[in-house]
Amino acid sequence: MTSHTLSFTGVDIPNTTWHVEVTCTGEDPIDSALAAQVVRQVLATMRDATAERIAADLAEEVALRVPCGHVEVVVDFAVDDMPGRYAVATDRDTVGEALPVEHVSRGAVIAMESAVPNAEDVMRAAIVAIDGIPGTQVEGISPLYHVTAPDGRASHSAVIALHTTMSLRQLNNMLQALHGTHEGAVGLGVVAMDGLQSRERAGLDLQGAKRAAFLAPWMDMDPDATVDGDPVAFALANAPDAPFVGLASDHWIIGGGH
Repeated sequence: MTSHTLSFTGVDIPNTTWHVEVTCTGEDPIDSALAAQVVRQVLATMRDATAERIAADLAEEVALRVPCGHVEVVVDFAVDDMPGRYAVATDRDTVGEALPVEHVSRGAVIAMESAVPNAEDVMRAAIVAIDGIPGTQVEGISPLYHVTAPDGRASHSAVIALHTTMSLRQLNNMLQALHGTHEGAVGLGVVAMDGLQSRERAGLDLQGAKRAAFLAPWMDMDPDATVDGDPVAFALANAPDAPFVGLASDHWIIGGGH
């Protein structure tokens, strides 16, 4: 079996210089553009993690998203004037816990909220970006809702349904990176995901799943949806912010306005 290696040098994070090598075993060369995208996205969301943790996540992400065989990742970094450190991981390794590579597509619901004047445009762009993630497909988009906070601040909210081969942790990392790409203009959180173990539920946006700002558009998108075993309609009826949420547009996704 042939091995193909790509090197990424000079991936700079504040005060840190990185060198990353990705090796795949397989007949075909690595998709260098896709591999580079994965490296950038993982590094952007794990600035404070250890080299071992980053190497493990990179190996997992590359195996998941880049067409190739088995994966080995070498991470070498230096912080300021301190001696360099490195770590090696493969898609078969674990670092302190099991890190299974997901191949089964699972359903998830993403909550979105933005308070900027062009909230609709920002949220549409976020949806396009999410749908473009390999292994992920957006399958439902809710109406747009207007939200007024008790202090008078206004925002817009919506939810999307998707299927993805990413784990909850991976999906949260991608949403965090997307949040940074838009300079914080849109908040994104996973309010539901199929097939989670009880310990994994801590990664859900549990507070968001209790807000009418997301429950109302969620019920419009999927009237039969449930949250924590109860109908979304029941949760919405008991949401304290229900009086402050109202329909803004049911065709906003095509730029139709209100």
